[in-house]
Amino acid sequence: MIKKIKNPIIILGGFLVTSEAYNTAKNTIENISGRKVYVVDITRKDWLKSNSEAGWINILNKVKDKVAFALQENKVKKIDLIGHSSGGIMLRLYLSNEPFKDVIYDGQSTTQNLITLGSPHQAVKATSLRRFVDKKYPGNFFKNINYISIGGEVEINSKQTSFLTKLVARNSYKSISGDKNENGDGLVPLSSSLLKNSQQIILPETVHGGIFGKKWYGSSSKVREWWNQINLK
Repeated sequence: MIKKIKNPIIILGGFLVTSEAYNTAKNTIENISGRKVYVVDITRKDWLKSNSEAGWINILNKVKDKVAFALQENKVKKIDLIGHSSGGIMLRLYLSNEPFKDVIYDGQSTTQNLITLGSPHQAVKATSLRRFVDKKYPGNFFKNINYISIGGEVEINSKQTSFLTKLVARNSYKSISGDKNENGDGLVPLSSSLLKNSQQIILPETVHGGIFGKKWYGSSSKVREWWNQINLK
């Protein structure tokens, strides 16, 4: 049962995915919730620099600015965050009240709910920054935050998937979890996308992103599907 709350919602997308890809998700959530939704404008150039701490700071500064704008425009004290793929891991760091390269974001002070979509949280093989986040802030680390993780599940060789998914899925699963036969969204296996000790939701016939198949986390029908299952704080 979805609570009637007024928090504006901030969406941070995934690696190399530009903001317009989230317009359908934005519009769908606004229509079904009556809440204002903002998408952080991250360019592909921003993402290409995200293999460094400076690149993460650049993106997180844009999140901070969008949050401040949403709080002021809506005259509220709390927001909810949605992160797709890499964006979900970055938002876990954004919640921290500790310095990250001399910058303190303290997102946990203004956030009620964090929803992640296909984010590779737990991984046997991860970039150094992703590994840092999962080691320092594992699972539902901040107890005042309601963590919700959503993972897709799709049959790789089905009509739902693109040629790219059929080509890369098994190798991607093996790289992330060590098990090429896991179930997942065509890029991220469920053992990685379902954050430990969070509310966990598995979406059937759902791929990682638009280039991976017909229906992904941001498709209107899929947004409605996961939105109607989440328990908001």
